[in-house]
Amino acid sequence: MKQQQTILTKVRRALLAAFCVAVMVSPVAAGEMVKVPHTPELYEKTPEALTPAQCGQCHTRHFDNLQKDGRKHQFACQNCHTKFHAYNPTKGNYADLMPKCQDCHLSLPHGEQFTECLKCHTNPHTPRNVPFSDYLKSQCGICHAGPGGMLAQFPSKHTEQGCTACHTKHGLIPTCFDCHEPHIKGQVYEDCLTCHNPHKPLEIMFHGEETKVDTCQACHGEVYGKWSTTEAKHGKVSCARCHEKHGQIPQCQKCHNYPHGEAIHKQVPRCLDCHLDVHNLPVRPGVKK
Repeated sequence: MKQQQTILTKVRRALLAAFCVAVMVSPVAAGEMVKVPHTPELYEKTPEALTPAQCGQCHTRHFDNLQKDGRKHQFACQNCHTKFHAYNPTKGNYADLMPKCQDCHLSLPHGEQFTECLKCHTNPHTPRNVPFSDYLKSQCGICHAGPGGMLAQFPSKHTEQGCTACHTKHGLIPTCFDCHEPHIKGQVYEDCLTCHNPHKPLEIMFHGEETKVDTCQACHGEVYGKWSTTEAKHGKVSCARCHEKHGQIPQCQKCHNYPHGEAIHKQVPRCLDCHLDVHNLPVRPGVKK
């Protein structure tokens, strides 16, 4: 369909050019005028505003851009363009005719540092498609101070990479699996985020019951095997419920206080002297759970 429209446009332009040439070279006697039929009825109606599709018959590239990736700029062309076919090369008035971003975006959405919108948004017809120019690559921290600050404060191999090593396109949120193997089969990107912040990946944090604890087995296979098969109540408690931070060894008293009375706790102050394995209770091997 689009190819047909392009061909039709080219045919129209060719016919118009041929007509102009024919008029220019047609033999006309001195003092005579070319006779063109007088048809005032053609001008009886005030023309209606063109639709975007009609504008696209000539401005095919702009229409295609808006159709594919126009986002919030998918509205009537006349909302931005108020003057048409008024460009004059001798006047060099192109910049005067083109709409200004500030006509709609009254304030500077990215702050005083960015006043030349087209340096980043190079094509107003695809406003969210922002190419990574050399200029833009050097400005990430102005808008994204948080990630830059974390990378500097918590050094890791991610700190050694430039932003564009992961974010190959502006606005792209990459998946960890572009570089890293999953901990377990079937792991998805969202699972990674329950433990890792990509901008401080070594600061492993848990999020309570939402933490995907089946990933723990990748490193803690023996412990996970006991915990996941035990019949004790601890087998029903998430790893992150006790280990609120990665590597933390919790104290039993945080949940259980001192359940056996003062005399017993004074005689046996260390819980694990009786409760030998917190991941596979009971008190001693051979005792029913």
